Amino acid sequence: PYQSKQYEVGAKYDGGTFGATFAVFRLAKPNLSLQGNVVRDSGETRTQGVELSCYGELLQGLKVLGGLTFLEATNEKTLDNVNNGNDVIGVPDTQVNLSVEWDVPGTNGLSVDARGVYTSSQAANDANTLNIPSWTRLDAGARYAMSVSGKTVTLRARVDNVTDKDYWASVGGSFNANYMVLGGPRTYTLSASLDF
Repeated sequence: PYQSKQYEVGAKYDGGTFGATFAVFRLAKPNLSLQGNVVRDSGETRTQGVELSCYGELLQGLKVLGGLTFLEATNEKTLDNVNNGNDVIGVPDTQVNLSVEWDVPGTNGLSVDARGVYTSSQAANDANTLNIPSWTRLDAGARYAMSVSGKTVTLRARVDNVTDKDYWASVGGSFNANYMVLGGPRTYTLSASLDF
């Protein structure tokens, strides 16, 4: 068990149909490593950043949900000061997510949506000699709601990773058990739901 310290200040705006949040934060926590067969304290991880998010209906029938995060995560007071100032494994400097949904006028129940996700490069080892590259993914979908025998039936279709991009989604690990997570290929999903 260990103790971390976090400081955060933020603001929130709620305009009824549209809102946004803003936060600045700093987190310090012990960094652990495996030495022989014992887990020991090996310094400190410091993360500071800025986060902005927005949500709501920009125009009638046009909804957005998005976020932007800038992070600086570094290793401090490391064993023998070897990795002081290096990036923490698996923490990207920048992440951007934006989803847009549009209720198609005149269709009485059809909505289409698109989502873009960007994640910057991530360190894959403490020495920062290995990295996974940044990646961007695009997803798209549609939803149609209709009434059947007085019940609402919703049909959905999605395509995740529309461009079928090969990418490493994330990296992490500790204690000689490092791992990388491969991003999913282009994936099609069809579903239906019934409201009772």
